[in-house]
Amino acid sequence: MPDVMPVEPAAGSVLRTSLHHTYRAGHYDNWRVWAGAVSIEIDGLRFAPALGRAYLHPASTPPTARVRCELFVADVVAASIRSGDVVARLCIDAPGIEQPVPMHLRTDAQGAAEMCGANFVLESEPFRLQHTGAFCYTIDISADPDDRRPWIALSDIAPNPAGVIVVSPGWVAEAPTVTEVCLRKVDAAVRDGTFVSGRINHLTARLQQLPTDVIYLLPFFRAGLADLQTGEDVRKGTLGSVYAVADFYQIDPQLVTPPEEADLAALVAAELLCQADVADVWGRVVLPADSNHAMPLLAELVEAGGPFAARQWGRQRLLQLVGRAELRQLTRRAHELGKRVIFDLVLMQTSRDSTLIQQHPEWYVLDAKGRPEIHRIAWLVYSDVALFDLRGNLPLQDYLLEVAPYWMACCQLDGVRIDASQTVERPFLQRLKNRIQQQDPEALVLGETLCALRDATDIPVDMVYALLVDFHRDAETATPLIDFLEQMHGTFAAGTMAMAYFENHDSPRATQVWGERYAQVLAADPALARTWRRRSGGTSPATLMACLKNLQATLIDATAGMWPAQAQAQVQPPAAVRPEPSGGTQLTWGIEWGSEWGETARTDFENVTCLHPESRHEFPGQQLVGAYAHLAIEAHQWVEARRGQVYYHRNQGADGDAEDRVLAYTRYLGTSALLVVHNLDIRRTRWVSIGFGWLSWTPGAPAQVFDSYHALGLAAPPTDPDLTRQGLRIGVAPLQTRLFRLVPGAPLPRKE
Repeated sequence: MPDVMPVEPAAGSVLRTSLHHTYRAGHYDNWRVWAGAVSIEIDGLRFAPALGRAYLHPASTPPTARVRCELFVADVVAASIRSGDVVARLCIDAPGIEQPVPMHLRTDAQGAAEMCGANFVLESEPFRLQHTGAFCYTIDISADPDDRRPWIALSDIAPNPAGVIVVSPGWVAEAPTVTEVCLRKVDAAVRDGTFVSGRINHLTARLQQLPTDVIYLLPFFRAGLADLQTGEDVRKGTLGSVYAVADFYQIDPQLVTPPEEADLAALVAAELLCQADVADVWGRVVLPADSNHAMPLLAELVEAGGPFAARQWGRQRLLQLVGRAELRQLTRRAHELGKRVIFDLVLMQTSRDSTLIQQHPEWYVLDAKGRPEIHRIAWLVYSDVALFDLRGNLPLQDYLLEVAPYWMACCQLDGVRIDASQTVERPFLQRLKNRIQQQDPEALVLGETLCALRDATDIPVDMVYALLVDFHRDAETATPLIDFLEQMHGTFAAGTMAMAYFENHDSPRATQVWGERYAQVLAADPALARTWRRRSGGTSPATLMACLKNLQATLIDATAGMWPAQAQAQVQPPAAVRPEPSGGTQLTWGIEWGSEWGETARTDFENVTCLHPESRHEFPGQQLVGAYAHLAIEAHQWVEARRGQVYYHRNQGADGDAEDRVLAYTRYLGTSALLVVHNLDIRRTRWVSIGFGWLSWTPGAPAQVFDSYHALGLAAPPTDPDLTRQGLRIGVAPLQTRLFRLVPGAPLPRKE
């Protein structure tokens, strides 16, 4: 009798047994069964699951996405597996997508599985991202053919966290510029030794002077000063911190025109106040019983007039009515000028005298004595605030979720900046972004990210911080800047928008630091001092140098980013090649109110100090103001600085600057480029030769589009570019920045 040959189990049966019957969820032997390598492709760009990015333009086709993952099962003969043997499904919480999205085994023309190494590849059907927000996606796999097939979560097979997609308003991808403003300091004064706060309407009057697209307001809420339980005055400095929020639903009275001076009739006539405001304020501002009169009609308040209405119905209530009217007036004027206004949203704390401490003590981290803990971040101690117990605290999170939508609806604000967003748990940030986008799909969510780059890669916001402030203030050579920029491009998801700045409310004024540093150098070098006195006309040479450095830093922020190369979405990579995530971070410049005229006084909102806007009418502040106004207009024409890839021209070799003092790079598209050359040196004109052999087209004669010397009214030595055997030879004067547009054309005649 012939031997009976053993029957090999069908590959589909082995697949099914290994996936469904051999292991418990979370206890798979990943040497034998593994799933992972998740990625998502959005309009041709590839992203890791930690965070993918897309931009939704109202007039354009919504972004198209497709998710990919891999599966390994030992002892399965890949050639015998067909598409029906294993399937997957994609679950995503983005609205407008039919759930679940089918995923299929990738196969060749004969129906056999196409492998990536030893792994099967599963891809979803394409789907469109039709709403702004932050969305999660997960994958389930099944090898059971039953109609009621069991599904196994990818995270139960191997460690695979949920993927995240941030869909941002399309206008954010155009690199909107930002001015940070502390309302308390706008046109503030000290009279008879008393600090007189700036007001909302002071900023409204100055809006047209601000050279940026977005105005970011530091917290405008009513601040607290004391400890509710001890009665101790715990304020920071003399004035207290604007980040010690006592009430998220009241405006700081110091920012508002006193009701005795306000023209209530004019506010009503301008439709800045309505009866609903009266009802809302009367419900939120509680007064002592003896002054808590019944809610009036708005017409009664107008007829009574500010002084009498304040006495009759409570001054604090009238202040809040006037405050929201003036905040609306601010946003209305900004919108007329084509600007947006966002505000600082504080999520981690309140003041130590907030009524929330009594109403909801369970919302706070408590010390051993049952009192709210103070807030500490690293070496920073915020002794004037009480720390929220935010992680996993759903009632508190639900309360905070409504703060931003309230003010956006009430006063037509255009989004938020999230204070210390890197310290907030990511699921709550996703809920917050979605709630804000529900209120306004075009709103901006800017996240403060003062942390290592790797710790900010999964923060679900529309724009992060670029962390260039220290480089701008202290770097004197180009290579460290280029190294950091390239690290940033390789760390953040493709198309990440990063706000870059050189000073803000957390730092000393860089312009002051530079001015003091340059004054010391000039004092020690008489020849150099004479040179700079000639440039400045004998007036404040160190101040002029600081203004040049100020403008140079902003020009770096405006041009040194990178928009990712768009892949060919319709061309699929070979199955054996695992697609790598794309990279590229686009910078957008931000300044603090005062940067544009070279302010040297720190904002220091906790103390009795004033800024000096009168400097915008004096040399060299007046020239710097003009340069920023010119930049704001010209930069909108530099499409390469918003959509181009980047090539950094390092100084190694004979053609570069031997002392590494020239920072040069090219932002380029298919038929045009923007060459940017900065001289970081304060002493001498430097020459470099820029080669373009790496470019796919031949540039013709360069056309200068911006010169920081000319923008400040300074004469520069003649340094017209010319072409040599080494490339385009360019000279830049000390602290000068020059920008050139390049387009295809006949090459310049070469010089020996």
